[in-house]
Amino acid sequence: GSPLGSIALTRKMLEFCVRHDIYPTVEEFKMEDVNNAIQHLEDGKARFRVVLKA
Repeated sequence: GSPLGSIALTRKMLEFCVRHDIYPTVEEFKMEDVNNAIQHLEDGKARFRVVLKA
């Protein structure tokens, strides 16, 4: 869920993003680098959302 709007508003926003090729900025780590990802977060170095990629 989102504290910023309704489900309908979130759906509308996501549809807009798809139509206009808008993607979030993320920092990706391979699953085998999970410890590095955790350290990256703990060190306060994450500038964007950190995701693990399978």
